[in-house]
Amino acid sequence: MKQQWKELQDKSVQALLTDSKRRKNVPIRTDFVQRQDGKGKIPGALGALINSSNGRSLDLYLLHRLAASAEPWDTKRDAAVWSRAMGLGDEAYGKDAVSRCWARLASRKLVLRERESKQAKITTLHESGSGEPYTAPSGNYFTLPLEYWSDDWYRKLTVQGKAVLLVARSLRPGFYLPGNLVKKWYGFSGDVLTEGFNDLRAHNLISSEDRTREDYSTAQITFTERHYSLKAPFSLPSKGTIDLSEILQKHADMLGQGVVQNERSTT
Repeated sequence: MKQQWKELQDKSVQALLTDSKRRKNVPIRTDFVQRQDGKGKIPGALGALINSSNGRSLDLYLLHRLAASAEPWDTKRDAAVWSRAMGLGDEAYGKDAVSRCWARLASRKLVLRERESKQAKITTLHESGSGEPYTAPSGNYFTLPLEYWSDDWYRKLTVQGKAVLLVARSLRPGFYLPGNLVKKWYGFSGDVLTEGFNDLRAHNLISSEDRTREDYSTAQITFTERHYSLKAPFSLPSKGTIDLSEILQKHADMLGQGVVQNERSTT
């Protein structure tokens, strides 16, 4: 990144932080990372954003969620502001990239895109991608601490690291996440999960502990599972986080122990 663009990015992100008047974090429904349908857990919009772009759409979405901090949950800013905040400068290239990202987010029904007074008016929609209006979350939601921006994690982490960070924030500390179920549950590959964990480890943002589990109804009996917990500044539990152990047990009950035995691989 050009040094000039980096300086513009720093100042633009700081301006968005200040203008948002948020004090601690940005709340995000767990529907963004994982939704529930009649058959169980399915991927949320996060997986699609990770798979369909270089991470810019995710960056812009999170910036908008930071900025749209009160009803009617919208922003009215020139494309140059968003371009600078994404580290793309304020020239035509950056503005075009912002426009493409808004279009991608609108197609996923995560935002409503309109024009007002020659500026883009972007309104937050429900995190599920249903197109329903956004409301302040209750029930199952997680939070993204403001340190994500104030401590430059938005720039330090890879897109894989950001994806795993968001998933981890939606789960209780000490979670176990089988790599071969990630595609089904979150919409991105086991390779993305591994790369994301490695990125978080490299920045000392996550710890892991191997735990042994015994199941005498299977041939193998003993299984080693790697459990993860985020570290500061992302270590404080979010409200309404998901306990994956309950989901894993339901998965085992549905498929039968003979099938699940093959899925208990350590990530």
